[in-house]
Amino acid sequence: MHNILIPDEILFENIIKKKSLSPNNYKQISIKRKLKTKISTFLSENVPYVKGEEPGSITYVKKSAIRFLRNSCINKLNVTFEQDKLIYLNPHYGFKNMVNNFDILMCKDANIGDACLYIDDSNEETIISSGVLKLNFREEKFKYYCLAFMKDDYFLEQLDSKTPKGSTIRHSGDLFMECFIPQIRPEEEWVYDIFEALIKNLAFSEKCSYQKLRASENMIETELMQHKVNYENPTILKLLKEKRVDAGIYSKEVFELNENVRKYKNGYFSIEEFGFKLKRGPNLAKRDLGRSIQTKEYRPNYHILVYPSDISEGGYILENSYIGARNPVWYLEHGNILFSAEGTVGKIFIICDDELKFTTNFHGMIICPSNKNSPIEKSIFLGLYLNYLRAKGIFKKLSVGGQGGSFAVGYWNTINIPNFTNDLIMKLAKLYHNIVEIQPFKHEPEKLKEAGIFELNNFRILCFAALKKIVADIKNDNLKDKDFYLNKIWTPSHHTGRICPL
Repeated sequence: MHNILIPDEILFENIIKKKSLSPNNYKQISIKRKLKTKISTFLSENVPYVKGEEPGSITYVKKSAIRFLRNSCINKLNVTFEQDKLIYLNPHYGFKNMVNNFDILMCKDANIGDACLYIDDSNEETIISSGVLKLNFREEKFKYYCLAFMKDDYFLEQLDSKTPKGSTIRHSGDLFMECFIPQIRPEEEWVYDIFEALIKNLAFSEKCSYQKLRASENMIETELMQHKVNYENPTILKLLKEKRVDAGIYSKEVFELNENVRKYKNGYFSIEEFGFKLKRGPNLAKRDLGRSIQTKEYRPNYHILVYPSDISEGGYILENSYIGARNPVWYLEHGNILFSAEGTVGKIFIICDDELKFTTNFHGMIICPSNKNSPIEKSIFLGLYLNYLRAKGIFKKLSVGGQGGSFAVGYWNTINIPNFTNDLIMKLAKLYHNIVEIQPFKHEPEKLKEAGIFELNNFRILCFAALKKIVADIKNDNLKDKDFYLNKIWTPSHHTGRICPL
């Protein structure tokens, strides 16, 4: 893909220009395509970017119409920003330089080079922190092309090599403008439209997934939390029964939830009574799998590995690895729920078809239907209910240990499932699993809003695979004609959403 070149000698004039003696600042990253240009050529000459501002913690409030987007909201795995990490500011301080829809934002400090497409449909306004830049492009079509390459290692490694090593936080300033990205030829300009569709589809898929998962939490909250209860301190008998003295399990939040479940009009079930059983994810140690190799790059006959921590706050899979093993590897099956039992306790992903096949590790709990003919809607409801408990902070109270806690099989007797009506279960299930035909090279936001979280996850995988393929071909100076990609990528087998290279 690209090579790191270490120069044999360095001119004094380059040392004076860079003002650095660090060898890291003189390495060069090369790709096969000779036609390259600095990213600054795509930016406005007069005002290439706008810096954010640092309002100070005195302006922070719990809720307002002004939101503050910091470096932590942007990462290399998402195309848009993480909504749950926004904080609110006091509007009376008179903030300027608001972010607009479809702006490209890039981090110049800390997580340098991480970039995103800002999309939002709320009535709230957003400003960016001093560690974030809003890029101004000469033409609209350039922003999506540049963002595609800013998410690529070729750009990120260049920026890393140019940025001085900091003791705590690194500051790249405007060094990103000196980084090169491939330049396309006139006959290749169809790439601009393709990249715009792919980038927008990725960003909208992430946003819609996040909104649908939050909508499911609101629906469950409205239906379940009907009773106002008065908190009661635990009795000695309660302590002896639970055999736990950690305060979380006896907290007001857990007490209020349990009382509402106990008083729910249609009753409730335990996990077993609801028709599900639990088992830990496979142990990837040598004694179980034999000799194994894990890699981020696809290799034939390797198995897809998804860690529970790879599940995003929007319910989609952020990334995956591959594992090759001597011994057989088993997959999660249709109707199974991947539950994060350690660290990020409570994250869930539900397998809604037979095409998406992957394995996980011991930190994942697999929740399986006891009856193979159990409807998928039942699995989806259970998964969404567990996600609701995580959103309410219940699993933080119930889990034990540090580093995010652990929720082992022995603690599941504390979880009861309310007996929701079939109509409500079907409404919840439609948020997660609703098949809509969507194409990666067309941006159709209304269809994305209709699709379920599971379908959006699969579509996001497909769009990322297409984007990575075209970016790689451009870097390798091996770009085919437009029809090649349209015909190769958009096929029924890819539409199923398998995590696979193209």
